[in-house]
Amino acid sequence: MGRHIYVHNPFCVRKCPYCGFFSVTDRSLAEKYYEAAVKEALFWSEYGKSFIHTDDKGPDTVYFGGGTPSCVPEKLVCGLLETIAGSFGIGKDSEITLEVNPASFTPEKGKAYLSSGFNRLSMGVQSLDDSVLKTLGRLHDSKGALKALDAAFEAGFANVSADFITGVPGQDLEGVLNDLQKVLDKGVKHISTYSLMIEEDTPFYDKYSNTIEDLVSPDAERGMYHEVRRFLQGKGVIPYEISNSAVPGFESRHNTSYWDGCDYYAIGAGAHGFLNSVRFGHDEDIVSYISFASNINKDDVGKIFSPECMNIDGFIYFEERLTLEDRMREYPFLKLRTSKGIDTAEFKQRFGRDFEEVYKEELRSNIEKGYLKSEGQNIFLTKSGLDFANLVMEDFL
Repeated sequence: MGRHIYVHNPFCVRKCPYCGFFSVTDRSLAEKYYEAAVKEALFWSEYGKSFIHTDDKGPDTVYFGGGTPSCVPEKLVCGLLETIAGSFGIGKDSEITLEVNPASFTPEKGKAYLSSGFNRLSMGVQSLDDSVLKTLGRLHDSKGALKALDAAFEAGFANVSADFITGVPGQDLEGVLNDLQKVLDKGVKHISTYSLMIEEDTPFYDKYSNTIEDLVSPDAERGMYHEVRRFLQGKGVIPYEISNSAVPGFESRHNTSYWDGCDYYAIGAGAHGFLNSVRFGHDEDIVSYISFASNINKDDVGKIFSPECMNIDGFIYFEERLTLEDRMREYPFLKLRTSKGIDTAEFKQRFGRDFEEVYKEELRSNIEKGYLKSEGQNIFLTKSGLDFANLVMEDFL
């Protein structure tokens, strides 16, 4: 079966002004939504095997993202996980992650999450500077974030990740490094640091799209990015991907599965999946999702697992089917996100071709520019290459 599962919780207490992800603030349909998600999970576990070609092992990872999963009653989240665990046969060594917000996380919820099977928390701290948190429109303050981290460890979680946003107007490097030290002192083993992106159709786009570089220069943002990576590495929290660093052994196995091009199921409105070389998505309409997922049955198998595509109007839609050639082109695009980069031996094993021959000009050009470096069988981004990562990766598509 598919070795990874992503579950989308679209509910939030309030939409952050910088966020471009699908979410809603009306939580009145949360219970019906989770009931529908249970039905979808059972459908995939029963019929997914007819679509993908892999072994019968249960998923290596399950990831509940959002939105804000911790803002809905914990019985809904825990109930869905218990259904997934029972129907897919999740092993004791699986990584099971839940995204939580400091403003909606409590010790009682933490204990319930742990008891139901979650063994990893990803907490949206974003900053420990109250003025920066206010700019970001977050519901918590610095004291609340630190209190939530304490609650996570007191509940029994040993694997806790903290998200931070850098390049925020009014933010400085010293403050960011102090924030990182504080969460490391709490026992956090994984840190994600995302540079602020100004997304269209968000309040931040209206406010900052023409002024962000005046408030935070590209040079200052890049300098902060590299100093954060250097600081974390010095603390034994090793950068293993463009935006992620971890104490060895605490890397996110779920996120790594994306960069490795693995299959993954998707459950919930707005969730995207990848099965048997097919990318698919769910419509971003909660009412439609509840209607279709609540009534999904064996009669829908042919519609979803057809040779052409998976498609039920208003519920799930086909995005693309990747050929072997597509997978080959995508390999460097995904792998260059990681610190290990492209493994030329693995590329040869997967595709039967030499990477250096397939991408001779792209490789030569980016090495000459100083963006790529080759060591042994690995090719990876240099420090300069990290600043132009998107351009480098697009060269290989």
